[in-house]
Order: sequence, then C-alpha cells, then structure tokens
Amino acid sequence: MDPTQTLTSEQTARDQALASSEPLFYWSTPESTSTREYQARRFLKVLLPSIPLAAFSIDFLYAYITQASADLADNRPIDATRPFYGALLLALVLGLMCIFIYHGVLKILEENPR
Repeated sequence: MDPTQTLTSEQTARDQALASSEPLFYWSTPESTSTREYQARRFLKVLLPSIPLAAFSIDFLYAYITQASADLADNRPIDATRPFYGALLLALVLGLMCIFIYHGVLKILEENPR
C-alpha cells in the first residue's frame, strides 16, 4: 500500500506517477530518534482531547432529548440551556482529569527511563 501523498496541481494535470516520499500519516513508523516517551506523549496528545469532546456530545444529546421529552409532555417550549450547561460542566471536569492524566504519565516516564 502506497503512503498518502499531497498532490500538486502540476502533478494532477500531467497524470504523472508520484515519487516515493515520506508518509503523511501522523501515526507513521517512528523515526530512529523517537523514544518511548515521545511516542507515549504523542499518543496522549491525540487521545486525551477526544475524551471530553465525545463526553460533551453524548451528554448534551442525551440530556437534550430527555429535557425536550419532558418539555413537550408539559406543553412548554424546549429549553436547551440546562443540557448545554450540564454537558459543558462534564466536559470541563473530564478535560481537567485528562490534563492530570497527561502530566502524571509524563512524570512516570521521566522517573523510569528505559
């Protein structure tokens, strides 16, 4: 399988085969200068920010559906502020937890070099 490459307008106009170059994948084969600490740091930088985003989305949708069902049953207009604030609070707490996890892992990796 060929690595993903960026095409320039000249290359696409000429239908020319691309020369082999380094892959543009973020998770490509680590370079020889990469250390275990660098790989762990890179993994955490990508994974940990996605946790609060996913939690915010799921919590907001669930709370909004629940709130909308209750509002519609009582013939009130649908109010999305409470589900939004609840999801925002959850995302902030999880974000802080992810920051603590990130710094804790870095501290452990610095104390135990391999």
